[in-house]
Amino acid sequence: MCGIAGFIERRPNPEALPRMLARLVHRGPDGEGQWRREVGPWHVALGHRRLAIIDVEGSPQPMENEDGALAVTYNGEVYNFQELRPALERAGHRFRTRGDTEVVVHQLEEHGADGVGALHGMFAFALWDGRARRLILARDRAGIKPLYYAQLDGGGLVFASELTSLLAHGGVRAALAPEGLASYFFSDYAHAPGTLLRGVRKLAPGHTVVWEDGRLGEPRAYFRVPAPGPAPARPDAELAASLWSELGRAVKAQLVSDVPVGIFLSGGVDSSCVAALAAAAGGRMKAFCIGFDDATFDESSYARLMAARLDVELVSETLHERNLLDVLDAALDRLDEPMADPSLLPTYLLSRLAARHVKVVVGGDGGDELWGGYPTYRAHGFASLWGHVPEVIRSNVVGRAIGLLPIDDRYQSLEWKLRRFTERWARDPVTRHLRWMSSVDLPELSRALPSAGGARPATLDARLPETDDRLHRLLALDFTTYMPGSVLAKVDRASMAHGLEVRPPLLDDALVDLAFALPSTYKVRGGATKALLKRAARGHIPDEIIDRPKKGFGVPLAAWLRGPLRARVEDIAARSPLWDTGLLDRAVFAGWTREHLDKRRDHAKALWALLVLDHWYRRHLAPPAPRRVPLPT
Repeated sequence: MCGIAGFIERRPNPEALPRMLARLVHRGPDGEGQWRREVGPWHVALGHRRLAIIDVEGSPQPMENEDGALAVTYNGEVYNFQELRPALERAGHRFRTRGDTEVVVHQLEEHGADGVGALHGMFAFALWDGRARRLILARDRAGIKPLYYAQLDGGGLVFASELTSLLAHGGVRAALAPEGLASYFFSDYAHAPGTLLRGVRKLAPGHTVVWEDGRLGEPRAYFRVPAPGPAPARPDAELAASLWSELGRAVKAQLVSDVPVGIFLSGGVDSSCVAALAAAAGGRMKAFCIGFDDATFDESSYARLMAARLDVELVSETLHERNLLDVLDAALDRLDEPMADPSLLPTYLLSRLAARHVKVVVGGDGGDELWGGYPTYRAHGFASLWGHVPEVIRSNVVGRAIGLLPIDDRYQSLEWKLRRFTERWARDPVTRHLRWMSSVDLPELSRALPSAGGARPATLDARLPETDDRLHRLLALDFTTYMPGSVLAKVDRASMAHGLEVRPPLLDDALVDLAFALPSTYKVRGGATKALLKRAARGHIPDEIIDRPKKGFGVPLAAWLRGPLRARVEDIAARSPLWDTGLLDRAVFAGWTREHLDKRRDHAKALWALLVLDHWYRRHLAPPAPRRVPLPT
């Protein structure tokens, strides 16, 4: 795992690449590489910061092919590189290393951008082809690894693993994009290909984009979530056994490393499955866990149960309000682009804990989106019934009764679920699903962001498979929006802040294909989530973990904002430099602040999104340097 950066422009710019790479040292603390060429009128610069995992002593980057005409700077792991290599050798390509980077070079030399689809893994890379004066940017199918790019004056291009590295080039005018803000406050992140900055794009998962001699093409998809196939003729027990076998293959493939590998173990079904298979395949390993002092958010007892069952050493830490204050600014400082998922904080602590012991961990990300783990999926069944209730009863009877309930800050409390369900209900399942998950609901969004002019949040227009299987469409929606935009981005930034590589075996390409080939009845059945995955896991992990209610990696955000973070929130409402941009309505946010602090409404996610954006804006865009607000001790 690494950090990459580079650019193509018409003038020499020797100072820019070192500046860009300096912003990526945390992603690659083990070394740096720079590569430059003049090709016709173009000055090409590729840079790399390395985290050495495979072929530790070899495989320096940027890496050339045999004659130096092609060069790649590459971030990630291609797990099937050993299977691809023989065919490339038979085609005449000569290898000098034993790592996966050189396979990427020769695969694209042989097949061009069409060769990206054969790469199975997690990656983002830039490959320069000097013969064609062409640069190919590519990102993995799930969006595990990030990649930003922007056009430069004169037809050039700049790219980087992180947004702040791209800005360090100096050729991009940094200005907030109203449509990016609309996406951010609705979805917690700016949905690809958009970002929070005008003119800057994120390459979407499963896409390539080609720059050729001054012309930037349109991004092209090499992977899209397909419609489901017919129900298999095989019995469920046989399907479950086959799924467990496939899970084992994927985990074993992602344990390949020349340095020790650990396990992220939350105590949920997904991480417990990965832990069981990793311990069986990888020998004695360490597992890592974060707990909470608020019992309604804490899962650590299940992580201890699983660790004891596997006889693995569990290294744990508890996130208290007091160490929240210690980690808050450090974690937010590592956000190159704002994302408003507050579980960044425990993920940052978990990564810091693991990085003291290992350089690589495997985790359980992706299981909810592939196998139907979120309780929201079940709620859609009730939503259809709710649609038949007369509006007068919904609003005047049920709505008023729910409005009388006191605000409850516990994890996914009944009060919180009822308000979300009723206040954000919509007849269209996709709109309803996104509104249930949003930080700022659609009616509030236009008031809070008048500059967006009613811009439609990008996730509402996500491209989904054509199928009558409505739940399959919702799974595809989360896989292509929330998972890469929030879940995987959070894990990438939190882990790479500590030079830690996190591998998600559940997002193995073959497993993704298997999951989406099955109708959704194998995921959510009779009100039970992850039906097939839980059946596959039965007997391999404790029943107490399989049968317990789902608890995500949440944090007691509402209580924190009313407690230790109250001073920060009130200061932002009064004096944030964001108000000077004219893009956000100060009065609306100030009203939400008062309502939240007085426990009249729960605006926790909206205020957290504002806090994160304020911190990022002060640090990266607004002069002078960010001002720290004293926090209570």
